[in-house]
Amino acid sequence: MVTFKELSYVYAPDMPYKTTALDRVDLDITEGKITAIIGKTGSGKSTLVQHLNALLLPTSGTLEIEGYTIKAGEKTSKLKELRRKVGLVFQFSEYQLFEETIIKDVAFGPKNFGVSEEEALERAKKALELVGLDPSYYQRSPLDISGGQKRRAAIAGILAIEPEIIVLDEPTAGLDPKGAKEMIGLFAMLNKKMHKTIIIVTHDNEIVYDFADDVTLLDGGKVVCKMKAHDFFAERELLESHDIYRPRIVYLKELLKDKGIMIPDDIHTLADLAAFWRDHE
Repeated sequence: MVTFKELSYVYAPDMPYKTTALDRVDLDITEGKITAIIGKTGSGKSTLVQHLNALLLPTSGTLEIEGYTIKAGEKTSKLKELRRKVGLVFQFSEYQLFEETIIKDVAFGPKNFGVSEEEALERAKKALELVGLDPSYYQRSPLDISGGQKRRAAIAGILAIEPEIIVLDEPTAGLDPKGAKEMIGLFAMLNKKMHKTIIIVTHDNEIVYDFADDVTLLDGGKVVCKMKAHDFFAERELLESHDIYRPRIVYLKELLKDKGIMIPDDIHTLADLAAFWRDHE
C-alpha cells in the first residue's frame, strides 16, 4: 500500500515566487492495481509521483510506501533499497539515458543495486525484448535513436531493476498509437501476471479507460477524487466540470442513452457495443 497523509510540497518556499504544487494530499494507492493519475497540466501529477522514490521530499506531511516512511523534516534512511522497490520512468526519457550503448544503459540499474555483470546483462536483454528493442539496438548509442525508442530504452532500464512498483510519467509520449497500446499492454501484463503495482501519469483517457483499475484526479495540487476507472468516466458532470474528455466508448454510450437507447453498464469496448447493437437492431 502507498499512503499519502496530509502531504504538501512547495517549490521555492523561501522565495517570492514560491508555488504550492501539492496541498495536503490524502491518498491511498492500492497494491497490485493499475492506478492512473490524471489532471490538467500543473495540477501536481509529476510532483506527486516524484515523491514515490524520494526524488522529492515533502514540505509537510508523510508518505508511507512498502514499509518505508518518508516524513517532512526527517532524514530518509535506506533510500537505495526504496529505489530498488520503486522504479520511476521520467516524462522526458533522455534524462535517464547516459551510457555509451543501450545494453550498458539498461544493465546499469541492476549493477548499481549489486547484481553481477552477467545477470545484469541477462536482465537487460530480457527487458529490451519486452519493450520491443531487438539485439540490433544493443550496441547503438541511446542518444542516437528516435524519441519513441528512447522511451522504450528508458522503460527497459527500469524493468531490468525488477521493481515491485513501476511509476510511469507519460509513458506513451513519443509513441505512435499502435506503439502506445503495445507499451501499455506490456504494463497490464506485468500487473496481471507478475502482480506489479503500476502507477501511470497520463493525459490519454483512452488508455485510462481501457487499462486502469483506479483513477485519481488532481486539480490545483489537491485530490478531487479517487474512483474505479469505469465509475469515474460515468460521472458526466464531474468530467465536464474539470474539462476532461471522455473516451470514445463512453461518448458513444452517452449519445445512445440521450436518444433513449439504454446501454448495459458492463459494455466497455467498441466491439462489445457493436455486438450489442447488432443483437438489438
